[in-house]
Order: sequence, then C-alpha cells, then structure tokens
Amino acid sequence: MANTGKIKGSAYEAKIALLLTKEFGKEFRRVPLSGAIDYLKGDIWMPHDTAWFPYCIECKHYKEIEWNNLLTAKSTDMYSFWAQTVREAEVMNKKPLLIFRWNRSKDFVAFNDDLQVDSYVEVKAFDHHFKITLLSDWLKAIKEQTNLA
Repeated sequence: MANTGKIKGSAYEAKIALLLTKEFGKEFRRVPLSGAIDYLKGDIWMPHDTAWFPYCIECKHYKEIEWNNLLTAKSTDMYSFWAQTVREAEVMNKKPLLIFRWNRSKDFVAFNDDLQVDSYVEVKAFDHHFKITLLSDWLKAIKEQTNLA
C-alpha cells in the first residue's frame, strides 16, 4: 500500500510547481529522486534556467502544524522544516524558501530576506529567524520588488 503522506507531499509539490510556472511564466518542476542527488536539493527547481530563481524551495503539506509553541519549544515542526530548508539552500547556494500548508488552510511561505510584505509574522527564537506570510502576498511582493516578474 502506498504511503499516503508521501502521496500528499508529492501532490502538493506538483501543485506548487504548476502555480509557480503560471505565476512566473517559466517552467518549475519537482526535483527528481526527492533530493537524493547531492548537488540538487529542495523540492522544486527550474530545469531549464536554474540560476534565474534565487530561492531553494522546500514544500510541506501536513495534516496539522502547531503554532502555539514557537516561543517555548526548541523543537517544533516549523523549526525542523525551516532548518531543512536552510540546509538545502546552502547546498544550492540560494536563499531558503519554505512553502507550506496544513489541511484546510491557505498556502504560506517562510523566508528570511529583505522582501517587504504587507502582513507577516516574524519568528526569532532558538537560533531560528524567519518571516511567515501568505503565499499570495509573497508572490505579489516578489513581482513588485524584483526583476522576477
């Protein structure tokens, strides 16, 4: 029997790759072999123009993600997701970008650069530092403030 979590994650990665392809007009795809290639990390990449997009993208879709312990627990799903994203971005020499959601939620992003978004939550605790905003708000800001549009 197939692992439903893996199927859910793969479907989410495919959804985000298609969304980014439509938003930027360039092809985004799921990373082959789920990041098992030493020099190709993250969940989504641009096979025809790898250098153009400055982010290494990690995607997470979980049943639920707890927010209530970000300031009190050194170990949370969000911190492990973010740490993985940062590690993989370092391998790729890119900026980390975590795209995530939980069941029945909107899509969110976590990032740590100077992009200005209208609404965000900033997390700075236990050696982690990142901002969280809606994916739609991040896409709007990235198009307005960079040459990626």
